[in-house]
Amino acid sequence: MGYQRFYPQQSESSSVGSFLAGLGIGVLLGAALGVISAPHRGDVTRRKIVRQAGSTRDQVVEAVEDFVERRADGSEVDNGEA
Repeated sequence: MGYQRFYPQQSESSSVGSFLAGLGIGVLLGAALGVISAPHRGDVTRRKIVRQAGSTRDQVVEAVEDFVERRADGSEVDNGEA
């Protein structure tokens, strides 16, 4: 008869509890490290994000408008695909 190793059965609730405890500790450590290593104050970072989002939005709107104009003019280049 082969060798069998005995593994005691863990209850499902203890596994879930351990996972949630580890998840909570990870979230707290991540938040703390994020605050400590942030390059700027929160208000400065928020202004940068808003400015970048506005710039990106303007670029997307311009690209869509250009596409719509080219499509309406019929000057879209046909690349041979059906």
